[in-house]
Amino acid sequence: MSEQAAQVSPYTTEAKVRYVNAEWKGRDETPRIGSRETRRANTSFQDAIMHDARPRLAADDLNLKRNGFTLSENHSQVGNFRDPDEVAATYHGEMEDLICRVTGASRAITRSHLIRTEKPIDFNDGYSRFVHCDYNMARLGDMTAELLAREGLSPQDNWTYAWYNTWQPFDHQVQNNPLAIIDWESLPEDDVIGYFYTGRGNDSLVSAPVHNPAHKWWYFPQMETWEVLVFTQLNQQPDQAIYCPHTSFDIPGSAEDSLPRRSVETRLLAVFEDAR
Repeated sequence: MSEQAAQVSPYTTEAKVRYVNAEWKGRDETPRIGSRETRRANTSFQDAIMHDARPRLAADDLNLKRNGFTLSENHSQVGNFRDPDEVAATYHGEMEDLICRVTGASRAITRSHLIRTEKPIDFNDGYSRFVHCDYNMARLGDMTAELLAREGLSPQDNWTYAWYNTWQPFDHQVQNNPLAIIDWESLPEDDVIGYFYTGRGNDSLVSAPVHNPAHKWWYFPQMETWEVLVFTQLNQQPDQAIYCPHTSFDIPGSAEDSLPRRSVETRLLAVFEDAR
């Protein structure tokens, strides 16, 4: 799909999003972000054009392997997304089944989930406010080994791995603060640098891109409660999207009485068995 065709949608919109400051690229030091104060100190607003991804999806011009994201469906059986036990017992399995269906993985294992609403407990479960990836390729081996050990599984020589996120609204349609994604095909890999996530006592190496006007941003406007955004976080499969940086954004001109965005996200390991 051409850039001109992509901008036909009335939902294409200008936005401002925070990127990690470009000064960190090439430095020996690594920024640490885990609070509003450290986010403001290490990121800056940049202009972006958010394109409506629905026409691309309808035209079969969107591919999880190539672009790093896609849209799927899940009619969840969860009655109360604010009940962590119910989410773990029901929703984790729904997302594991969805990841296997969408990616062709032999199995999927949920690492964790997170609920985001208009009333966050703290900085860490508020809406995402700067462009980031949740993990770093340097940690794929350790993270995978830890999760397999938690599940009592022994890695096999013919297994390869990828980490995915799912993102689904609940209660009602998304009217503001949707999640937007950078298309992997527009992301030079050396734009992605490491930073340490320090929220809630962590000191974990993750990653984020510095700004590049070549980045192409996409989102699915007015997502419904049965729609699920699936996107890549880490991937060791050859010739596939490795990272999928993302952030929420304020839609310019949104009505003051817009319904607040409420969403559930999961972070999962997918295991692929290579034929031997």
